[in-house]
Amino acid sequence: MHKDVFRLAALLTCVALATSRIGLIGHELLGHGGVALALGGTITDVKLFWFAGGWIRYQLPETSLAGALAIAMAGIAVELVSGITLWLAVRGDALGRRIARGLGLALVVHATWYLATGAWHGFGDGLLLYRVIGAWRVPVAIAAGLATCAAAFAGAREVLGALAHTVAGSPRARIAGTAIAVVIAAGLHAALAAGEVKLRQDTTYGAVMQPERERVIARELVQWQREQAARGVEVSAEQKRAEVRRLASTHKTFPFVWILAACTVAAVLAGARFAKRTTAARIDSRLLAITAAVAIGAILTVVILDGLFVAM
Repeated sequence: MHKDVFRLAALLTCVALATSRIGLIGHELLGHGGVALALGGTITDVKLFWFAGGWIRYQLPETSLAGALAIAMAGIAVELVSGITLWLAVRGDALGRRIARGLGLALVVHATWYLATGAWHGFGDGLLLYRVIGAWRVPVAIAAGLATCAAAFAGAREVLGALAHTVAGSPRARIAGTAIAVVIAAGLHAALAAGEVKLRQDTTYGAVMQPERERVIARELVQWQREQAARGVEVSAEQKRAEVRRLASTHKTFPFVWILAACTVAAVLAGARFAKRTTAARIDSRLLAITAAVAIGAILTVVILDGLFVAM
């Protein structure tokens, strides 16, 4: 059983790395960059993290709200189209094919999650949408969140049964082994992404992913400090912390991201409960070698592209 869990964890880690890296290239370059070029713009700067996200800067000959919105939403649109296409195009019950369909739904989950949370909290690709649609961001975020949960349910229903059958033992042992493998793969990917972001300390990425609430608090704190300075008041560190706490209390927001996270987990568990029946299948060396090769190739492609843009 331990060997089966290790092989499944290795497979899922490779699949996650390959999907996230290929998705990053499509999201940033094909999505944002492609639409910016199509609108007559020029790409001025690109940053692709090896394991995390990325960002892109561009200049347009004429600035328009419609064009800016199209570029902002293009990355999410690429993920949605790619994910739905993969889900519908790949047929068959073989383990690799089931995983491929699950990957399609994983792309849909990521795209709709990013749209929902960005539109609600005002960060990332959803920041402009947050500012433009005003109160309409609530139904937009809820609709996108429902799509997230639906895709998470369908993906879990499609692949978790097949993954569990790669682990030998009783039904309970299979469930436990699969859960352990998923946690290992997800934890490793998250650790690589978070570690890289912390090590690089990219200020642009940090600013892009900062929720609007934090921007408002930062602006009002600066304004408060200027007002105190104009009055000749020297602000102590404790007074500054107290003002930050006051502003944070003033600008409370509904914890939508945590509610959506709980609902997504519930959807995955429900999908696992109603997982499609499948026959036992081991992870053969060929499938593991292919996914490892694709993952390594995808990471190297991101590293090379990032290096090329830095050198420009």
